[in-house]
Amino acid sequence: SSHLHQAIAKLVKADPEEGTTWLMAGFLRRAAARPLLAAPLRRGGCAVSQGPIRPIKDNFPLKSEKEMGPHGFFKGSYTIYSLKNPIVGPLFRPPWVVGGIYNPTIDPEKHFNTQDRFQTVSFAEYAKCYFYNLLPARAICLMAIIPISCVLMIVTMEMRREPMEIWMDREEYYKDFNSYYYGVYFDHHHFSHQLCHRRAHKWGYAGQDIMFEGDHGHH
Repeated sequence: SSHLHQAIAKLVKADPEEGTTWLMAGFLRRAAARPLLAAPLRRGGCAVSQGPIRPIKDNFPLKSEKEMGPHGFFKGSYTIYSLKNPIVGPLFRPPWVVGGIYNPTIDPEKHFNTQDRFQTVSFAEYAKCYFYNLLPARAICLMAIIPISCVLMIVTMEMRREPMEIWMDREEYYKDFNSYYYGVYFDHHHFSHQLCHRRAHKWGYAGQDIMFEGDHGHH
């Protein structure tokens, strides 16, 4: 290329117009041809891989144990089985200590080259990578499951074991019309507790439920 540059320089001096044309052609060659030649090729001397390109390694998406510590359940750097010696592995070290982007663990030219992905990546590996994407959802699921479970446990513990009373005798209803008709609008909690007491007497377990005795009972 040095000889070509010298020839172009002499041509520019001899014939500026034609020399400029050659010079612009050289710029175009550098701007267009070289990036295309430098792009990852499927085969050949400049190819990122000889043969089909595998975009991930066997341990993907896990990283270096030197940086993150051992992988797996109860295989981390800490243990709950000992309070005297809870540290059983290397501690977490930030990227500026062990590398990170300055010392990558993947080859981006292979990783983002997916032309042979269906030939080099199995369905199990696809499923594994998809599962790892769902791991952050664990906290979100627990945020919903834990409070719902607590409410359901309390409801189950305090649930009445007799059928609900969906109608009552006319004479009994009109003995306290205002409470039965307006009570649910005035204080629905108080109204519900009143009906619990009524069913307790109806089904014969009045005085046997701790939730109706002492400070729990308000009637």
